[in-house]
Amino acid sequence: MNAGVPLDGRPVGRFLAEYGLPFVVAVLLVPFIITGGRLWPWDPAMIDLDIYRIGVHALLTGGDIYSVRSPGWNLYYIYPPFAALLMVPTAFGPIMLLRLVWVALMVWAQQSVLRRCGVTRGWTLGLVGAGALVAIEPLRTSLGYGQVNTVLMALVVFDLLPDRARRWPRGVGIGVAAAIKMTPALFGVFALFARRSRMAWTSAGTFVVATLVAFLVLPRESMKFWTGQIPAGTSGPQYVGNQSLTGLTTRFFGLDPAARIAGIALGALVCVLALLVARYWWLTGHQVFALALVGLATNLASPLAWTHHFVWVLPLLVAVTTDHGLPVWVRRVGLAWGVWISLQVPLTVLPYTFDAAAHYTFWQDLVANVTPLVGLGLFIGLFVALLRRPRGEAAAQEAALTAAGPGEPSTVAV
Repeated sequence: MNAGVPLDGRPVGRFLAEYGLPFVVAVLLVPFIITGGRLWPWDPAMIDLDIYRIGVHALLTGGDIYSVRSPGWNLYYIYPPFAALLMVPTAFGPIMLLRLVWVALMVWAQQSVLRRCGVTRGWTLGLVGAGALVAIEPLRTSLGYGQVNTVLMALVVFDLLPDRARRWPRGVGIGVAAAIKMTPALFGVFALFARRSRMAWTSAGTFVVATLVAFLVLPRESMKFWTGQIPAGTSGPQYVGNQSLTGLTTRFFGLDPAARIAGIALGALVCVLALLVARYWWLTGHQVFALALVGLATNLASPLAWTHHFVWVLPLLVAVTTDHGLPVWVRRVGLAWGVWISLQVPLTVLPYTFDAAAHYTFWQDLVANVTPLVGLGLFIGLFVALLRRPRGEAAAQEAALTAAGPGEPSTVAV
């Protein structure tokens, strides 16, 4: 063997601890997450991955990706055309191999996020990752459905919390994520607030280039998507699985336009508050907490945010359990909110058939809306606390940031 190759096995052992352990847990867990899966022969019901594959088959055979449905579940493909281009490899090879590769991709994305959020490497990282897959519903169901949420989170984190091995110019990951699912575009705006202007413009440029490429390759599909001519999906905003602020307003006040507009307005407010408070926490050295706030704001602001979209609870839980520089009330409220999101109690205790939410009692509505209510309260509380800072603190923060240089966060004590 080559004498230059290390023989002590440590790199291999660390990889198996950090990625192998959660991968094995994921493979064993995924058949039990969505109804219809089975452990042996291994056949998980990854129904969203199936519709990605069906949409790509339609694309390659000249069909309309927005008119096909998955058999049994009747799901539509509803992502931007650029996402369909990236999904082309899913059309080839055995479906079981695709599902295994997808599980590996999800685990790699999750573990990469945890590592960049500061979780200790080795067995600690592996055990935390395995436990997160089991205990955190958004991560577990994203895995079970074969969703892209964890991968999109990883693309954003690669830009905002990079390691020493830079894979691309910072901002490209955010731009690609936004071109796949739009909501990560808020991180491009946040980069401006966090004084990362090059990252912000790189993300915007990447998004525009990716979308233009899709227009050139798939002009008909691009026109349909960007002019709102695609299917709306299988469930409306009242469904209890929609934990956004629009879900809150429509469950409390019905489906009339005023309720929907109120939800969108509250979502816009949360985005503004998130940008302001996250900027402060980022510049004062609490980057993991800051990016978790922006990520969860995208969930709350989106008109439809299913429970499996809330993967940004992962960095929130890391921040509130490890960052002792955060105020006690922030850590307690953030931990309680994170645990509630992880458990998704409404899906356990409430009926959630197609129109069940329209007939909830007041107390059932209250349980159904804990996630958006607490989230709204947390952002308002953080903003009020920001306004109540001592007058000289803002100037000290700006001075410390200037002294640190344009590429480094400040370390002002909170």
